[in-house]
Amino acid sequence: MKPVSSQVHEAFGKALRTTMPSTLQASCPDPMVATANPKFGDYQCNNAMGLAKKFKSELPDGMKIPKQIGEKIKSNLMEESPEEFESVTVAPAGFVTVKLSSGWIAKQLTSSVLGECKDGKVKLDLPNKEAPRKVIVDMSSPNIAKEMHVGHLRSTILGETVSRILEYAGNDVHRINHVGDWGTQFGMLIEHMKDAYPDFLHHTPEVSDLQTFYKAAKKRFDEEPEFKKRSQEEVVALQSGDEYARKAWQICCDISRKSFEEVYRRLGIKGLKEQGESFYNEMIGPVVEMLEKQGLVVESNGAKCIFTDIDDVPMMVVKSDGGYGYDSTDVTAVWYRLTQLHADEVVYITDLGQEVHFKKLFEVAKMAGWHHPPQTKLDYLGFGVVCGEDGKKFKTRSGTTVKLTDLLDEAEDRAKKELESRLNAGEGEAAGRSTGLTEEEFDNASKIIGVASVRYFDLRQNRTTNYIFNFDKMLDPKGNTAVFLLYAYARICSILRKANFDYHSGLDFSTEEITITEEKERALALEILRFAEVMQAVLSDLQCHRLCEYMWDLTNKFTSFYTECKVVGSEQERSRLLLCEATRRVLAQCFEILDITPLERI
Repeated sequence: MKPVSSQVHEAFGKALRTTMPSTLQASCPDPMVATANPKFGDYQCNNAMGLAKKFKSELPDGMKIPKQIGEKIKSNLMEESPEEFESVTVAPAGFVTVKLSSGWIAKQLTSSVLGECKDGKVKLDLPNKEAPRKVIVDMSSPNIAKEMHVGHLRSTILGETVSRILEYAGNDVHRINHVGDWGTQFGMLIEHMKDAYPDFLHHTPEVSDLQTFYKAAKKRFDEEPEFKKRSQEEVVALQSGDEYARKAWQICCDISRKSFEEVYRRLGIKGLKEQGESFYNEMIGPVVEMLEKQGLVVESNGAKCIFTDIDDVPMMVVKSDGGYGYDSTDVTAVWYRLTQLHADEVVYITDLGQEVHFKKLFEVAKMAGWHHPPQTKLDYLGFGVVCGEDGKKFKTRSGTTVKLTDLLDEAEDRAKKELESRLNAGEGEAAGRSTGLTEEEFDNASKIIGVASVRYFDLRQNRTTNYIFNFDKMLDPKGNTAVFLLYAYARICSILRKANFDYHSGLDFSTEEITITEEKERALALEILRFAEVMQAVLSDLQCHRLCEYMWDLTNKFTSFYTECKVVGSEQERSRLLLCEATRRVLAQCFEILDITPLERI
């Protein structure tokens, strides 16, 4: 599937070169093509005015003014690409506007979307496509001994979707979970574990509420001098490799890991490899020594630092007490990823508050000779805060951080109530059980819709902005929500089933014909073809909300088409069923990229 805009660009480029005299063809600029006002056409080329101004003395008679140049471009365009354009018009200022031929649109649709797709994928043919790259996506990154909260939602969901976008383009993607599994807090956790569960080394305790356990340890650390002293001694033992301390630390990590894995299971996150802070412990010293030999490390207030041009605050690779902190770990991690794993690209997905830190990190990697742009690429994808209705960070009524498990529970419960209300209202397929779903399948649909609603509501926001978390808006069956999209997808499947159309086997329909006679058919077909263009944009800036906006637009175009164009039982039944199938295939591909499970019956 090749972007329509790219094909139009190529056609205008060829016409422009033919238009220019042979002596000027080497100086011929690239075509300036933009989307046209729908009243006048589909695309517009705006080169004529600039050519008349720049080459007026060199152009032959009959090509001195923009209108004349535009007419020449039109003539060449119609001669070289007769099947592509239904009409070409030239404005007095020389703007050349084209309307794509319905026959050409139909052929593009059958050849690019309705060919064989047994793997369920709509293939892309993007211009200037790079060779596959090895990409590391640093995502999620919760802290050990703390519950995953709503703040981890964005990094986890964005990380998975960005990974899928990059994989869709053919890249080798590695998802890395940089968990916070090291630091001074483990001293107090281990000591509290000893007191609360004396036999914990032999019988792993059931710590169901990690947040409460962490708070209890922190309270003792702040209020009990003896406990604080023992905790600090435990940190020294842990960092020195003491076997007992290491075992205790591992138990803390294992308890947390079970909690994380349950959240990842519910969110459908797979293939996430844990490489936390502790993974780099043995590497930090040699990396710092390497940087010292390069002359990049200077002493400042007793600490070893690297200064960059980003701001006056340095990266502290060794603290004044001789210990290592976040800067030490992050510098070592980027060294490891670029020089040992040989990543072509590393994508970091964290909140916007860390933007300056990562700018400095990337600069250090360049100064050290590990990062060689554009051959290697370091991306920082910062995201805004999830807010409550008051515009402040999303919290519970009691003022505590919202646990991710609680949020998902409520989303699933609300989704189930929404489905039940539709069932009780007798809304047929939209309700679910009237289609023959078992109780188990009905519950499963509720869970899928609940999680999908949370995921989509987050992804449809501009990544760099804060957004207000609202369950009612998230589950609105008529709004820009996963609920609306999933209902639309189920409706398409219902239409195809009713006509006994086989949409499961990925059959090749490329030799069949689609006849476009109605404006709503044309609008839907063009929107389906816009998928390649949208993915090209998404791949360039990794802004996931672009894909969500596209799905919303496509679904609305389909709804308009289905409302005004009878499908089953019409004279154009086969052609319109193919339009339905093309819509379904593209929506299914979008759902896969967003990691949302589509439902054929709701």
